[in-house]
Amino acid sequence: MATPVMPLLSLLLWVPLLGAVALTLLPSETRGQTYRTLAAIVIAIALGVSLAIARLFDPSNAAPQLIEVIPWLEPLGLSYRLSVDGLSLPLLVLNNFLTLIALLATSVHLPRPRLYYPLVLLLNAGVSGAFLADNLLLFFLFYELELIPLYLLIAIWGGARRSYAATKFLIYTALSGVLLLAGFLGLVWLADAPSFDFDPQLSTLLPLSSQVILLGLILVGFGIKIPLVPFHTWLPDAHVEASTPISVLLAGVLLKLGTYGLVRFGVQLFPQAWQVLAPLLATWAVVSVLYGSLMAIAQTDMKKMVAYSSIGHMGFVLLATATATPLSILAAIAQMMSHGLISALLFLLVGVVYEKTGSRNIEVLRGLLNPERGLPLIGSLM
Repeated sequence: MATPVMPLLSLLLWVPLLGAVALTLLPSETRGQTYRTLAAIVIAIALGVSLAIARLFDPSNAAPQLIEVIPWLEPLGLSYRLSVDGLSLPLLVLNNFLTLIALLATSVHLPRPRLYYPLVLLLNAGVSGAFLADNLLLFFLFYELELIPLYLLIAIWGGARRSYAATKFLIYTALSGVLLLAGFLGLVWLADAPSFDFDPQLSTLLPLSSQVILLGLILVGFGIKIPLVPFHTWLPDAHVEASTPISVLLAGVLLKLGTYGLVRFGVQLFPQAWQVLAPLLATWAVVSVLYGSLMAIAQTDMKKMVAYSSIGHMGFVLLATATATPLSILAAIAQMMSHGLISALLFLLVGVVYEKTGSRNIEVLRGLLNPERGLPLIGSLM
């Protein structure tokens, strides 16, 4: 499909980015309510743009649509190339919808709103850019861009152990980015490609052994982001220490970057190597599902319980993706969407319970329907 008169895909990036800049220029005495309202308006516009894209989208066409290309650093093979397809479109809508929910769930009394709300908008733009990027190096840049605001959102507005959780998240995600960059560089170099533009035919020029090695790098990189066992240990700590709105974004949107990457850069870039590794991937998925589910059952902290259940849910996405059939890929996308909505709702409910009772301990939270009996016990244990 030809590029539309209005660059709608670019609007999904530049609206939140310009909104973030505008919020930082507001007077320092501006109230938190004003920051939240303006940020919500910006994301509501982005959500409207994503819905407009959905109306223009042709579901019968499997090829990338609404393509936007601007020459950039051509000697490096980097171009500003955006597109949308049936994989990225629902995730774009989910990103903007949950960001709006997270903003509305943020307290108006939050400290340092002049920094908080621009960071949320920057995070939204980075995630949208990663879903839209049709150039491997451009995807990597957006993939790393979202790391900065999320680290700060946990490190500044998190719980008592926020520094530890944020640093752990930073280290794991940085390692994920290094592995992905190595895989992309190896693919373009070995295939002698002229640029980093996404091309499913690149891997066909390589021997199967090279494909398996490059796919292995990408699998581990996205396995850290999803996360899958045994690269999951950063997730429970990050969720426990993050505030409720940030947990909504982390579980509902950020984890989908990993599963999106598996389909986009695993299945589509390396179909032959994917078939070779499919049995191993299915086994990995089952281990993650069982481990995440059993660990969720064993938790007493409600946030940790939801965090471990997310590991199990993401394992189901990998299990569906491992078969790499059209129906299973559709099922994986449906699971991504359902998990994004369900996990966001669960973290919002946990936030409400914690706000009202001061505890997330399941063993303590008795009598929520009868506060006269339940809450005094909670207060005595806090």
